[in-house]
Amino acid sequence: MKALPLLLCSVLLCGCQDREARAENAALQARVTELEAQVRAMQGEQETTLPPDAQSVTVRAAGQNCANALTRTLEVFREDSLDDRYPSAAQTQLPAECVDLRVNWVVRSERAYTFTVTDGAGRELARQSGGAPATTSASGG
Repeated sequence: MKALPLLLCSVLLCGCQDREARAENAALQARVTELEAQVRAMQGEQETTLPPDAQSVTVRAAGQNCANALTRTLEVFREDSLDDRYPSAAQTQLPAECVDLRVNWVVRSERAYTFTVTDGAGRELARQSGGAPATTSASGG
């Protein structure tokens, strides 16, 4: 007879624990669902802030980097020269940043330059000018 109240008490205790566990599981499931919704929202925001074509952005940045490095090279040469001139085609060495890109000289003289940087397909990635405006164009390497 003493076993019956203990058995009944243990059944009731298990029932209470089962309800508490279900409540905790439901609360945890609700939290997981909320966190998953937040992650989906963040992923959606990230997709809208990233450029649609990261490769083209990278190529354009490489072109601008090449143009900036070449401009620095030309300006340092001019500052160091006794007659304040830009280097000739033979004196110009393209910077390492211009590897795999093409530099096209639009204007090139001792006093001014304009060049474009293009990719392998011929798309213009960057354009830089410096010095006094010149009226003639020159070609070179």
